Amino acid sequence: MALKINKYLLLLFIVVAAFVYRFSLMVVNSFPPGADIGLHQSLITSITSGKTDFFWNNYHMGGGLSVTNPGYHIFTAFIISMTGAPDYLSHAIAASFFSTFTVLSAFLLVRRVWGELAGFAVAFLVVFSAGDIVMLAWSGYPNIVTLVLIPIVFFLYLEPSKYSQTAYFITSSVLISAIFLTHVFSAFVFIGITLLALLASLFFSNKLNQPRKQVLNWLMPIFFGVFLVLPYLANILPVYFGPQSSITGTVSVMKQAVLETRLIPLETVFLSLIPFFMFFFVSKSHKGRFFTVPAVLCAAWIIVPAVMTQSYLFGVYLDYERFVYFFFLPMIICTGLVVVNVPKAFTWISSRLKSSRKEKLRELSNIHFPKRASTYVLLAGLLISLFFVPLFVLPDKVRGHADFFQVMDSAQYEAIQWINNNTPVGAVLVADAEFGWWLSGFGKRPTLSAVDPQYLILEHEFEPARVASNLLKADYLIDNGLIEVKQVGVYSSGNIYEILAVLNNSYVRPPVFSLNNQISMLYRNSGVTHQLILSSFASPETQAKSNLDNASFLVTRENALLRVTEEITIYRGTNFAEISFLLEDKSGVVQFDWLRVPFQSRGFPMEFANSIGIVDNTYHELNQLIFPEAKLGTNVTMQENADFYELIYNLQGKSRVKVSFFVGLCQFETDFEVQQVDYLNSLMENNTQSYLTKKTDLPLNYFDYQAAIRKWNISYVAIRDFQSLPRFSEDPMFDLAFKNSKVAIFKVTSS
Repeated sequence: MALKINKYLLLLFIVVAAFVYRFSLMVVNSFPPGADIGLHQSLITSITSGKTDFFWNNYHMGGGLSVTNPGYHIFTAFIISMTGAPDYLSHAIAASFFSTFTVLSAFLLVRRVWGELAGFAVAFLVVFSAGDIVMLAWSGYPNIVTLVLIPIVFFLYLEPSKYSQTAYFITSSVLISAIFLTHVFSAFVFIGITLLALLASLFFSNKLNQPRKQVLNWLMPIFFGVFLVLPYLANILPVYFGPQSSITGTVSVMKQAVLETRLIPLETVFLSLIPFFMFFFVSKSHKGRFFTVPAVLCAAWIIVPAVMTQSYLFGVYLDYERFVYFFFLPMIICTGLVVVNVPKAFTWISSRLKSSRKEKLRELSNIHFPKRASTYVLLAGLLISLFFVPLFVLPDKVRGHADFFQVMDSAQYEAIQWINNNTPVGAVLVADAEFGWWLSGFGKRPTLSAVDPQYLILEHEFEPARVASNLLKADYLIDNGLIEVKQVGVYSSGNIYEILAVLNNSYVRPPVFSLNNQISMLYRNSGVTHQLILSSFASPETQAKSNLDNASFLVTRENALLRVTEEITIYRGTNFAEISFLLEDKSGVVQFDWLRVPFQSRGFPMEFANSIGIVDNTYHELNQLIFPEAKLGTNVTMQENADFYELIYNLQGKSRVKVSFFVGLCQFETDFEVQQVDYLNSLMENNTQSYLTKKTDLPLNYFDYQAAIRKWNISYVAIRDFQSLPRFSEDPMFDLAFKNSKVAIFKVTSS
């Protein structure tokens, strides 16, 4: 009896340690880490408002149709209402609670199949599971819940005889329905594992000595579990796989972003074969045969999510990294079983040595492996696993994970509280991706968040995300499907233009050419030489104009003596933009001598065919400047400085002069049949003949920040990047309403 109590106390100690370990991660920085907690809170607030259902979120991405499964949120809403604790603390408690239950579910499952010692070893290892810690850190709370429920259902699968048929059927059916209600895609993984294990069991039925009744015992709870949530599934599945969703690749930018950023190396699938086969060897050691139902189930538990990480091959586009978390637990189980079997291996070797007839081996037969030594080996194996197997996170690394995913602190939460207390309930806000999710959830305001496309699912979420991203980074954007021109800071002294590449195989738009207002001129006023930097002009006038064939940005700067007009024009279907400067004397006493145009472009420069090429070997781009109206080396020269390049124009003392050049790019092949320099020279020469040749019929896409604000009825813009402060503070359309050390909130004052 005392021994049993000690075992229960040991299990209780492990479970409590797991909760403390997880909860410390959640509160080590006061606020739970991760941005997704804001999404979870926005759904909870929407559901509990009584004005919506499970399929609508009032706040996320400005509000709209929601496919966030509500299982976790229903439970956490109950915690919030019962405890009265701060919302974010309730999330920390609920998520830590569910994550801790993984330890207990793993113990029950492993003890059932491989014995109590293995159960304790695995429970100890699961305390430090890196999968659990990382999911808590990025706030993947629904995934955590389903990863607890799945091993519990597997435990019931392997232990049906301990319960009455009715109790087993009801319990397993309710748990499976909870998996579907909490995270549909986790349910798909669970069903895939179950079906593969069943098929393998039927195929090896003679070797497994397993009655075919097992099929009914596993499938019937799934059917009834689906039936329990069938009304919900009937509504949600058409959204997931219909035209409103991006999962099957209907939104090209999301498909492109996922393939660029979320792919899991194929090597992961091959590495998963190691624990896949290890389960069969462990089965041989414990049960005397390779093929047993538990071994087949655990092997399927490894291979199904591993294969699903490559589901893009089947036209399904998701965050493939999430599938990795599904085989963390079976891999830890495999690790624990290997550790537990090491002392047995030494015992087996010792017995083999004793049975040897060779005298030399008989001398070694005195080697024995006492029980105490087995304990030491077991403990050493557990510790070695924790330190050297990349499945675990030790306590000294927890703070690092929390810091890496940390979004919120006191100053930023103060800004959220200010929003909550000082803005109208329906006010639409714009913020960056991570702060925006917190703002929508805890600020309880419809928020357009600048979320990268790979993290979105529904088609209606892409436009508000694009609007938020554009508004936070630029005043005007024009792209023609080949290049994009970005104008930043219409009214600020930091006004810049950027030309970016639009690549067919990437959603990333690498910079081609950047031009700021540190452009300077040397002129004579009544014979006296002066230097003037464009940023010194007060109140420049900015215009943006467009038609079907081209669009332009114009900035006019003037004083009593002279006027300078900058213009950047992008043409439909061409991969070059025109940049021009018109310098005019207003007083009759000004003569222009020199114009210096500093610019930035990544790569190494080369000159050929009255043009300058900047070779970017990272993106395999040839960025090129073409001078159709000036002779390179005579009228214009390029100077290379430490941090930038500079064009220097000789204006020859004219009182009115216009200079212009074209900037664009082309991608080049990396395999050269001829010398690279000759190949690039031929590209540059060809571009000088065809820079205005129309290459596509794609329309011009135009973003005007004022029009976007009016269309989306945006009331406030929250920024955390203080480098963009001048852009908003010097624009009469915005008024600074709140600012602390981390966040500035601007109110839209006019349209």
